[in-house]
Amino acid sequence: MDRISESETAENILAQDSSFWLILVNPNAGSGISDKELSRHSAMLDSSGIPHVIHVTESYKQLFDYAESAASMGYRGVIGHGGDGTVSRIASGIISSETGIPLSVLPAGNGNDWARTIGITSVEDTLESILKDKYCELDVASCEIHSSAGEVFHSSIFINSAGIGLDAHVLMKALKLRRKLHIGRLGYISALISTVLEMPVWNGSMRVDEAEVYSGPYLSLTSGVCPYSGGGMRLSPSSLPFDNQLDTALIEPISRLRLIRSIPMVFTGTILDHPAVTSWRSSELSVEARGKVTVELDGELVPDIPDDSIVSLKSIPLAIRVMGNRPDI
Repeated sequence: MDRISESETAENILAQDSSFWLILVNPNAGSGISDKELSRHSAMLDSSGIPHVIHVTESYKQLFDYAESAASMGYRGVIGHGGDGTVSRIASGIISSETGIPLSVLPAGNGNDWARTIGITSVEDTLESILKDKYCELDVASCEIHSSAGEVFHSSIFINSAGIGLDAHVLMKALKLRRKLHIGRLGYISALISTVLEMPVWNGSMRVDEAEVYSGPYLSLTSGVCPYSGGGMRLSPSSLPFDNQLDTALIEPISRLRLIRSIPMVFTGTILDHPAVTSWRSSELSVEARGKVTVELDGELVPDIPDDSIVSLKSIPLAIRVMGNRPDI
């Protein structure tokens, strides 16, 4: 297993030849990634004849920087070892480089929702996609958060989903539970139940392709490039990552009992049939928040959003080449 030392930088580490893959590791993904796990996965790649170099990163910025420099360093492509947040930052770096090199994933997070969409649920799936050169081109989306005066507070790319309200609140609780109890996916379910018992409500107005479509209170707003979030929840189940559309589902406030009874619909993908749910398909969506909100992008929280901000989401068609199956949804 070739590993990049912590003292080396993206600018001075070259691939031995153009067949090498750069594996970027987020050591904090899931319940933590051990050297034993890395060695096992590296051995599987070696036995399959897939040359590679591994770098264990120290920050999301490093994930972006190494991915952005991978093509110029001579690598065939980049493999993200981690969860949705890890892969999202790597994808952002590749897209920024404008090189078109492929992205693969060794799923090691708690959710792995994006990997699930392209049929990558194990190391074996990853190996098969690389060995058979199975790839597809998928949409991504941009998120910009700004004031009504136009001052930008946040700008990034996401590859899976964006959530405001219940979605982000559940994630915030789940992250706290995972840090305390290390309970993985169960943390999402526990956090979902806890949030339902609280019944928080947010308020704002939504515009789809410049036309206002909703104004008032809501429980949840999820806009998806892909259909899964939160470790298998399907809050935007009609999302297709190859149609240049964001599929957005808004859940209006309902009684606690009705919401509890509706929880199975979140996992079966039938939530759009609920009478309290309104959905839209569009290339752009903006949410003008009234009061404080928390935004979730690919399983990561965007903190410190000022009151009354505007969250603008926009689809970017076929922006990333991915090793895996074109989703059959």
